[in-house]
Amino acid sequence: RSVPDAPGAGAGGAVATLLSPLQPKPQHAITVAVSSRALFDLVEERRIYEEQGLEKYVEYQQENENVTLKPGPAFHFVKALEHVNARLLELYPDDEERFDIVLMTNNHAQVGVRLINSINHYGLTIERFCMTGGKSPVGYLTAYLTNLYLSADSEKVQEAIEAGIASATMFTANKDVAYSDTQLRVAFDGDAVLFSDESEQIVKEQGLDKFFEHEQLNENKPLAQGPLKGFLEDLGKLQKKFYAKNERLNCPIRTFLVTARSAASSGARVLKTLRSWGLEIDEALFLAGAPKGPILVKIRPHIFFDDQMFHIEGAQKLGTIAAHVPYGVAQKYQKSA
Repeated sequence: RSVPDAPGAGAGGAVATLLSPLQPKPQHAITVAVSSRALFDLVEERRIYEEQGLEKYVEYQQENENVTLKPGPAFHFVKALEHVNARLLELYPDDEERFDIVLMTNNHAQVGVRLINSINHYGLTIERFCMTGGKSPVGYLTAYLTNLYLSADSEKVQEAIEAGIASATMFTANKDVAYSDTQLRVAFDGDAVLFSDESEQIVKEQGLDKFFEHEQLNENKPLAQGPLKGFLEDLGKLQKKFYAKNERLNCPIRTFLVTARSAASSGARVLKTLRSWGLEIDEALFLAGAPKGPILVKIRPHIFFDDQMFHIEGAQKLGTIAAHVPYGVAQKYQKSA
């Protein structure tokens, strides 16, 4: 790392990089790995790659390296993470427990200059890059101690989920909406996202009546954890740091459970499971099978995690940035459908 008074440090992006706070050590940080196609809109570049091949793609990227890339589906989420970091640094200047965003991409190093230029243009603090030149970056996720991986490539996300890493495929919203600049807002589905898919298996295989019966019988037995439970836990840890400084009412993180379950017949088990884990969720919305899209419009999360493409598409249509978690029994039914 260059020192701040390095000779010849030019104006602009380079100085921003030099003056940014030192990166937290990976073992203390909450590491969020984001692919270049999740962070930026690379639809046109992807088309060139698929239609004209790698050489033309690299050539195009180099010719346009001073053209700033437009935001992609994970962009507003990353900006919100960085706002939380800024607030944490004000309250805990010497603490390293905060978000560390890593650009994890199978792009070639020659494309790196355009990515760096775009990151500096938007004032993002992303110091760690992993550019694998066409190879899958999934093997590096463990080495980077990744807590969450977001990509536009569903195959890589599937690979990461199978390796036990919380991951989701990002989908761009079909409408532009305004997102909060001062509060990170994260919405989670319950079954097969925060919780295991054990209850969903009963719905799919035995129907709703058996599911309600099963949930009432097992109301006091916590559900097993799902792939995103760890990330909710990470958010909860950071929320407690704000609460400890009497900032509960001004906390820059808000979490939502948005589930198709109905409260009276199957909601208690979910709430008791969260309690048994020592986790709080700020808002719990039990929709009893109603569509999630209209509720999400009211919440305006920076990201909404769900395991069923039906809900992802419904959210997308109404302007929510959704992230598909390819986990559990629903995947088998989606493929057969």
